[in-house]
Amino acid sequence: MQNIVCIIKEFEGIIGAILGSAFTLIITDILKKIGKLKIYLNNFEGRYWYNSKDNRYEPTTSKKYGTSIESFRFKFDIDVYNSSELPKIMRDLKISIYKNKKFLKEVNVNDEETRRVVCRCITVDKTTIFNIPGKESYNLKLSAEIPEDIAFIMKDGLIIKLKYKNKNKYFKIFCDKVSELEE
Repeated sequence: MQNIVCIIKEFEGIIGAILGSAFTLIITDILKKIGKLKIYLNNFEGRYWYNSKDNRYEPTTSKKYGTSIESFRFKFDIDVYNSSELPKIMRDLKISIYKNKKFLKEVNVNDEETRRVVCRCITVDKTTIFNIPGKESYNLKLSAEIPEDIAFIMKDGLIIKLKYKNKNKYFKIFCDKVSELEE
């Protein structure tokens, strides 16, 4: 036992330097991982779409030419800032719809950056994964469509939240009543 104490006393400076270096590396690694994705809503615009009076035509945004509500479609822009030094991932983006704190439905989110128009046919891809590098901000242009069974009760007021699977976080996009536009 006395031999071990003598050895420790002889190498006290070296052992202290090794433990100090190890402690510094561990703390630095922990500090790099601290941080989260911060989301800021820039823009939100939406409108009702109606089934056309003449069933031969596509849905219309004009209540004058429509019969019943077909859906509520909206676009929104968000800024996502990663406050960590390491990359963070946003995946499985969904829109969650609530009325009086009661969950109603979940719909997919579309990435507006992938919008393509070919022969009057519009195609927009669903979101997949957004990889946000450390200490950087991304602007995402997204859209979604709320089907008629829920869109009809939006006149009474709904809460629309963006849900993403990074520990199932929620971000409130909209909380109000939506009125139909008269044309």
